[in-house]
Amino acid sequence: MQSVQDINLQKQIEEALKKAEYKKVLYFYDEYGYKKLLGIFNKKRASQIKKYFRSQKLINRLTEFDIRTTEPDSTLPDTTLR
Repeated sequence: MQSVQDINLQKQIEEALKKAEYKKVLYFYDEYGYKKLLGIFNKKRASQIKKYFRSQKLINRLTEFDIRTTEPDSTLPDTTLR
């Protein structure tokens, strides 16, 4: 019985990998050095966010990582980035 369950899980993993996209995870470090998750964004939105932080001279507090995920993009209010 165990092998049947493993085969089903393998199929689900393969289907998820087909749907996965490359995205960016952005973290912001506050003035105390604590890391806070800003969200998961597609590459275009991540570059807009980085541009905003660069204009505010806070780019050195921002870190990013590339991931491959099926998660939808996080929402960040557009008014924040103006």
